[in-house]
Amino acid sequence: MSTGLAITAGQHSDKGRKPLNQDFHAIMTPGEPLLLSKGIALALADGISSSAVSQTASETSVAGFLQDYYATPESWSVKTSVQRVLHATNSWLYAQNRGGPHRYDIEKGLVCTFSAMVLKSATAHIFHVGDSRVYRIDGTALEQLTEDHRVWLAADKSYLSRAMGMRER
Repeated sequence: MSTGLAITAGQHSDKGRKPLNQDFHAIMTPGEPLLLSKGIALALADGISSSAVSQTASETSVAGFLQDYYATPESWSVKTSVQRVLHATNSWLYAQNRGGPHRYDIEKGLVCTFSAMVLKSATAHIFHVGDSRVYRIDGTALEQLTEDHRVWLAADKSYLSRAMGMRER
């Protein structure tokens, strides 16, 4: 009789008002021994609307996260593994922006919000940058687990203060 974690996941994304869907999301449930040592990883990214290339940032962030997270040493903690992977991905996106045509206008470059969760043992590890929120459903109630990284100038005016590819760190 198995007592391991079992999940059911569904995924959907909508482009909204934009002509191109700049979202990317995925889930990875590895086989043993990685399931035991690394757990199940889910990630989603949302490209910023001011950029025509941010869907590339979204796909790169999610696909790179899932591939690289499971390539980290099994001896590393979830936190160490994710922090190093996200730092490397962010550094790559930032370098592409600094060396590319959008170096003077980062809002048009490879920038996206990013949220991930790693389910390992009895713990949900949440990692987040930007304003793509993570919620917990408890019965019929939603509990917001992340804080938006936005700076509010007025009740109806704000800007994103943190995102993948936006800053060097």
